[in-house]
Amino acid sequence: MSSAISIPGYDTSNRVPGFYFALDNSKANTAAGVRRVLLIGQKLKNAPGAANVAVKDTGLSNAIASYGDGSHVALMLAAYRQTDPSGEVWLLPLDDDAGASHASATLTLNGQATEAGTLPLYVNDTLISVPVANGDTAQAVAQSIVARLNQTAGLPVTISAPAKGNDGTISLVFTAKNAGLTDNQHSLAVALLGSSGGQSVPNGLTVTTTSFTNGAQNPQLPSVFATQGSRVYDLLIHPYSDEASLTAFRDWTNNLSGRWSPMQQLYGQAITAARLTYGQATALVSKNDPHQSIMPTSDSPSHPAKWAAWLGGSIALSMRDNPALPVAGITLPALPPSGVGEFDRDQRNSLLHDGLSTFRVSDDGSVVIERIITTYTENANGLPDNSYLDIERLLTAQVCLQDMGAFVYEQCGNAILLQNGARIPAGVRAVTPDIVANTIKARYRTQCDNLWCQNPAQFNAGLSVESAGEGVLKTLMPYIFADQLWTIAGNAQFLASS
Repeated sequence: MSSAISIPGYDTSNRVPGFYFALDNSKANTAAGVRRVLLIGQKLKNAPGAANVAVKDTGLSNAIASYGDGSHVALMLAAYRQTDPSGEVWLLPLDDDAGASHASATLTLNGQATEAGTLPLYVNDTLISVPVANGDTAQAVAQSIVARLNQTAGLPVTISAPAKGNDGTISLVFTAKNAGLTDNQHSLAVALLGSSGGQSVPNGLTVTTTSFTNGAQNPQLPSVFATQGSRVYDLLIHPYSDEASLTAFRDWTNNLSGRWSPMQQLYGQAITAARLTYGQATALVSKNDPHQSIMPTSDSPSHPAKWAAWLGGSIALSMRDNPALPVAGITLPALPPSGVGEFDRDQRNSLLHDGLSTFRVSDDGSVVIERIITTYTENANGLPDNSYLDIERLLTAQVCLQDMGAFVYEQCGNAILLQNGARIPAGVRAVTPDIVANTIKARYRTQCDNLWCQNPAQFNAGLSVESAGEGVLKTLMPYIFADQLWTIAGNAQFLASS
């Protein structure tokens, strides 16, 4: 008598008496998918690490040794670990473009100190305290600046020797270590906190700074993306906000032929930031992209590459907790914009309608994530569309689809496919469309228990699994993702006392 029960590894020709048990884990897997992020940025020209090859993070010191102290990659990794100390991180270092130029800014000193003190110099958000003695000339102070800056690790800029002008002023040129447009967003300033924060330029000295300019040509991303293989990433964190780069990310992640397509299922939400005033932000050419989020940072001294890394770390940490949780109310270690540069409520509301993410500044000066949205604002017909508004919906969709695919394949993959109503003996790995449908329903219920989704009855009523022939089943899964609470509005109606 033959049996339809299949026992992996058991030889059906065996006649030797005994007990023969196979261990089958196909119904026991409860492991969650691996969550990982990719940091994308430039390495220094002479750093030994290979460009365009993604590698797993093995520590900041190794990243500095491989890609250079003050490089985009090292800067972003250090910032990322401030908000996500333990998540899995991969690094994708890029070469400066062959045609790129370096951004630079100038600090000019004049006069002679009439008191001892400290010159509080800022390169981005890094404070460099330069000692000044009573009677120090501009030349002496400039030499002290050079010495202090060269002693400070992690800076993304180099400094020239002091140069004396015809008018007697002393100039120092600060040059970005990496080349490209992104480095125009470095900042150079003195006494950012002002006298109320205990900072001032010592009397007798005059110090002026310029903006970083003349950085040009970010890396060519499409050729890099084409070689990145099939590793899944939750987030693609980068410092680029120029039109060519945003287009490259849109094409890499799109729903039809990119990382989010059914034929790839590699996913990834791109996260970036840009030093933009309100007017510049409203004029930004975004790509109407459901897989891209951009945070305008106004005139915050912190470099946008660090903002992007802080945002990415905050999102990754929240996603591992529950992808449907609002990524909001999280404090970032960024320096706030100036009072003039801070976006007010009406401006932030306008930015959110333009597909740009927002932060707020609390009373104590802390920078707090307000809302992270995608740049998708309209559908193919040019009509307003909020279906991909919040990043949480995309994060939840990614987790749900990965989880559903893994579970259904574990339960139903590599099976015989039969028509509905077929009699399947116990122990035989065979399925029908109805069996697959019930498997999907069961997993959706689990996803609802995880608070990723809701309303399983509505999902079950709309679920359809059909055989398309030649071993293909096609499904329609009417997901109802969990929402986020953003606003409570109410009318505080009061009564006069009698």
